[in-house]
Amino acid sequence: MMITGKTLFAFVDSQDPFTPSVVAGVEQAGPILSLMASRPFDFLFLFYTPHTQTNAHETSREVGRRHPECEVVLQELPDSDPEDPFAFIRQLSRRVGQAIKRSRGSKNHVCMSSGAPEMRAALFFLVAAGVLPATLLHVGSRAERLLDPPDAKEVDLDAPDRSSLGAGPPDIEAQMELLEAELAPARAGRYPELDDTLKKLKICIRSAVMHSAAETVAKAAPFDVPIFLLGERGTGKELFAKLVRQLSDRRDKAFVPVNCAGLAEHIVENELFGHVRGAFTGAETDRLGKFEAADKGTLFLDEIGDLKLEAQAKFFRALQEKEITRLGSNEVRKVDVRIIAATNRNLQEMMEAGLFRRDLYDRLKVVQVRLPPLRERREEILPLAVKFLEQFNQEHNCQKRLSKVSISRLLQHDWPGNVRELKNVLEASVVLAKQDLIEPEDLPIDTTPPGQGYLDHLPVPGPECDMKNIIGKVKARLVQNALSVCNNNQSRAAELLGISRQALSEFLRKPADNAA
Repeated sequence: MMITGKTLFAFVDSQDPFTPSVVAGVEQAGPILSLMASRPFDFLFLFYTPHTQTNAHETSREVGRRHPECEVVLQELPDSDPEDPFAFIRQLSRRVGQAIKRSRGSKNHVCMSSGAPEMRAALFFLVAAGVLPATLLHVGSRAERLLDPPDAKEVDLDAPDRSSLGAGPPDIEAQMELLEAELAPARAGRYPELDDTLKKLKICIRSAVMHSAAETVAKAAPFDVPIFLLGERGTGKELFAKLVRQLSDRRDKAFVPVNCAGLAEHIVENELFGHVRGAFTGAETDRLGKFEAADKGTLFLDEIGDLKLEAQAKFFRALQEKEITRLGSNEVRKVDVRIIAATNRNLQEMMEAGLFRRDLYDRLKVVQVRLPPLRERREEILPLAVKFLEQFNQEHNCQKRLSKVSISRLLQHDWPGNVRELKNVLEASVVLAKQDLIEPEDLPIDTTPPGQGYLDHLPVPGPECDMKNIIGKVKARLVQNALSVCNNNQSRAAELLGISRQALSEFLRKPADNAA
């Protein structure tokens, strides 16, 4: 029988015909059914090994039920011998050759989303070597298939650096590395590298506002100008800094992160610019600062709003002149550094209060990118939760799932700690949930109902109510609590309070002014 139309070659695995979903009560199609739902096929060759025989027959029945117009042929192969992978490839090659003769005139396709890695690599090799003229298709990860309609993407074998794919015997690991490089399909648009890079960095974006932020980064990254990332803690500013670096010409050079909020006042200059031997007591050797460590690469300054004014002045000079001087030295050293800065503070207010230099702000804000809090992009909560749950299930060897009530709880929460808080909640629920099904009580989220917080204990205004005195006492108690938690470390206490180190020092110097 001569076949015309479209033919699909696929290996069956344990995810077919259906795969366990991390969302309870949701039946999730495996890769083969997802691919069949994405585009029509007239002929399906299903390859399977003895241990996936049941999956193969169930998949064949389900394909027949859903797609009666498609003819299915089951092809059993022996398990791959790890000591002789070429024997498996020879067996597969013979079966594929027979199938090609049978389906001559058909346009061939290969599913690269199912089957064990060595089986996918074997099919990949046959296509790359020209034994099986076919188009490679991919339908995404389990999380992608759960959250989006099935969408088959073609894997481009004509991409650069593929001239040697068909030469010599196949190295399975090398073939899989090449394959994985192709499996992140680029979204059509002006920045074809963007989606590949987002997937590589494991940045999950599902909202229009975050896509816009990512595209701004993609547009600015090739230009060697400072980029300023604005957003609350936990919104992903460091990940976006890495995105800038990965999309720039400095992707292969150093990426040096600095948490300015964690730098004590007396070591800021030493951390940024380094020192020479003998610069101060204990300086027994020369030491590179962060600027020199990032030379030719990228320096990421997180929470730059916490830099002290004196350090800001020296940082501005280094940024403007592209040179630094180590502590204890008069030698000027040239540095070539791409600056990415980030803050969760309102720098306009800080500039008005004289706590942040306007010239430094103007130099840094060449390109500004705002990362909105998670509560402003709620469509990303469920995709992120699924991604984190699958990650932690794998790391902790679990099979935890979210109940629909738990999903509702996640979607209703405002996530003041943003993506970082969501990630921590999911990991804790995987570790602590007693059953495989994660219920709302397993999610360590603050469940204090609205109207039951500490503000409800404020006094009712009356003749003896002194609002200024009450506010002063609240400030004093907050400062006292923060210092207690941080063992009197003022820099850390200021960070907890969300104020600058200078503002905290001023408060401690004049407590009476603040309590009256």
